[in-house]
Formats: sequence, C-alpha cells, structure tokens
Amino acid sequence: DRGRPFFLYLALAHMHVPLVPPLPPAPGRGIYGASLGEMDALVGRLKEVADSLGKGSTLLWFTGDNGPWAQKCELAGRLGPFVGAWQRQRGGSSAKQTTWEGGHRVPALVYWPGRVPARRTSHALLSILDIFPTLVALAGAALPPNRHFDGLDVSPVLFGWSDVGHKVLLHPNSGAAGKVGEIEALRLAQYKAFYTTGGAMACDGSTGPAQRHQPPLVFNLDRDIQEQEPLDVASREYQAVLPAISRAYAQALQDIAADNVSVADYSQDPAAIPCCNVQHVGCRCHGAHGATRDPHEERRTPWLCL
Repeated sequence: DRGRPFFLYLALAHMHVPLVPPLPPAPGRGIYGASLGEMDALVGRLKEVADSLGKGSTLLWFTGDNGPWAQKCELAGRLGPFVGAWQRQRGGSSAKQTTWEGGHRVPALVYWPGRVPARRTSHALLSILDIFPTLVALAGAALPPNRHFDGLDVSPVLFGWSDVGHKVLLHPNSGAAGKVGEIEALRLAQYKAFYTTGGAMACDGSTGPAQRHQPPLVFNLDRDIQEQEPLDVASREYQAVLPAISRAYAQALQDIAADNVSVADYSQDPAAIPCCNVQHVGCRCHGAHGATRDPHEERRTPWLCL
C-alpha cells in the first residue's frame, strides 16, 4: 500500500501429506492432482496481484525442495526419468531422502517481465542456495565478508546472459543411508560421484542397504540421467575424471571444517520458549517438569509463538 519494495517468502505445504484439496478430485486426477492444481491456482493469484501492482516490477521465483515421497505411495507423485535405476535394482526408493537425482532435482520457474526472457530453458546447474545471494545482489546489497556462502549470484542465468552455473555441487546425506548431513555425494559438471549409496523407504516398506564406495561410483548424467550404469573404474573416462572429483571432494570437506560454526543456543533464551496456547497448533504447553501449563496461569517469562 505504501509503494515500498517488499520480500515475501511463501512456503506452501503442498505437496506433502496429508493432502487435503478443497474440492473433490476431477476424474482421473486423484488427490495428488487436485492438490497440485490448488497450489498452481495459489501461485497464479500471486502472479495476478504482482502484475496488477505494476507488471515488470516484481520477481517471482518458484521451486521445490525435494523429489516425491515414495513411502506415501499414490500420494507421492512420480520420478519422471530420474528413477535412480542402480538403486532401485537393489531395493528401496530413490526419491525423497536420497541423493539420487529423483531425490533432489526439482523444477524452477522464474518470472520477471522485461528482465527474464520468456519461454527460455537453461541447463545451468543451480541450487536453492543461490536464491539468497542472488536476491542480495539484485537488491544492491553485499554479503557479509567473514563467512563462506555456497550459493552464487545466478542473475546472469536468469536474465539469459549466461548458461554457466555451479561446476561443483554438494549433496548432503538426508537420511537414506550413512550419517545425516555428511557429504557423501558430489556433482562435478556432468558427473555424479557417490561415496555412499542407499535407498529410502519405498511404498512397499522396503529400504535399500547402505553401501560405501571407495573409489566412488561415478555416473555421467549427460548420457545416463536414469543413473543406471556407473562408469567402469578401469575405463579411460573414469580414470580421467576421478582426480578432479577427489580434489573437489577434499576441498569441500576442508571448506566445511574451516567455516564458521554457530554456537547460539536459543533453548536457554526465555524469549524463545515456545508459547503455551492450547488453541494454537504450533504451541507446546509443557512446564519445567513436563506438566501441561494452564493457559490462564500468570506468565513470568515472555513466550513466543513458533
């Protein structure tokens, strides 16, 4: 209303379960399709409002955070061509919670009339980590110089000036196999290296066993987007790319070890104690001894609704 620049981060709960579309699904679409349609309509309303306030003055950036949740069966969506065939032959899911392409490769759509070319597709390797530094750069600000940022300013890719994104991307383990958070897969240009593989829980309840790989499994995604056949370790291609992969992996681990680590402990901050409101689904009402707190009891410390 005041005509000032704004930033809106909207984290829609679609397409996680439980899926509760507002209307009965159309024939052939199912609950998943109806929920996807509702999300599409919500994004469309945002676009209409942005255009009505001055078309060309607002950047819309839409993307997801993981692949389908295969454990949820018909409510999970599909992997398309990113099936992680090597893993599927050994059991478990190759989707959400894994570092296979179907687990973390997601679509991204960017809309900014007059700045972002219409109907253009880029094959640059980008990451959700790029959103923050890109928006900072577009706002004319600078990132703090005393820490490392894994993201890049990718505005040249968005504006169609370049198709160069990341050469190296790290894929932290997210629960399927190995230790959560450990860097056990790495992307170098068109090559994907796995130091640990494993499947997440599939619809049938099965999981693929965790396996360590030394030397790593390496797939050429330009030729094998299904991740079906790793390169032969004795092949000329594998021997040529392995030193670069090993260097990138060592540099990544060194960078992580040397970077700043937060020591903040908000659990000791009275202002960050979850509020006690039994009518609010986001609140937890437990006293010091685990007893349920009376919402009418006098509050001796500030409470924050998280």
